[in-house]
Amino acid sequence: MMKIYGHPWSINTRKVLAALGEKGGQAELVTVNLPKGEQRTPAHAARHPFLKVPVLEDGGLVLYESTAIMRYLDRAIDGPALAPASPRESARAEQWVSVGQSYFAPAVQPLLIEVIFRKYLGGERNAAAIDAGRAAMQRPLDVIDEWLAAHPHLAGDSFSLAELYWMPYFEYLAHAGEQGAIAGRRHLAAWWERVSARPAWREVARTGPQPYDAALT
Repeated sequence: MMKIYGHPWSINTRKVLAALGEKGGQAELVTVNLPKGEQRTPAHAARHPFLKVPVLEDGGLVLYESTAIMRYLDRAIDGPALAPASPRESARAEQWVSVGQSYFAPAVQPLLIEVIFRKYLGGERNAAAIDAGRAAMQRPLDVIDEWLAAHPHLAGDSFSLAELYWMPYFEYLAHAGEQGAIAGRRHLAAWWERVSARPAWREVARTGPQPYDAALT
C-alpha cells in the first residue's frame, strides 16, 4: 500500500489527502509529528532532504513536493481526472496553482501560523505578521473572486487540482477567524460552498483542524 508521510495539521498534507480521496485511492498516513520536530530526524531526512511534509512512498518511488505528489496520484490511480484534458483549462489550472504559490501562500501562511499554531509551536504571537498577511492576501482574493464571477471552477468548467491547492488555505482562514475574507466576496464564497461540500474534502476536513491536541500524540 502507498504511504504518505505527513501531519494532519499540514496544509500540504491535506492537499495530497484530498487528491487521494478524489481519486478513490488508499494510502497509509504515517504521522510525522511536526510540533515535536520529527521532520528533522535522520529517518525523515532520508525521505525529504528539505525536512518537510508530505512524502509519498509507492513501491520503489519516494516523492516529495505536494503538487508533484498530487499529479502523480492523478495519473497513477484510476478515477476521474483532476488534470483537465483541454490545453486551455490545463494551462489555467497551472496558472492558479502558480498564483497560489507566488502571491497567496507567502501572505497567508505567516498569519495562519501566528493565529492557529503559535500556541503549539511556542513563542510570542507576532501581531505584525498577522497584519501584514491580512493586508497582502486581499489582492489575490480579489483576483480569484473576479475570475469566479464568470467561471464555476478555477480551470474553467471542471473541478481540478487547482481547487485542491487552494482549499486547505480557505479552511484554515475560517478557523483563524478570517472567514469574512471569503464571505465578503460573493463569487469566492459561492465557489467555496460548492467545493467544500465534496465528499473527499469533507473526509479530510473531518480530521481537523480542531482539536489540534489529538495530532500531537
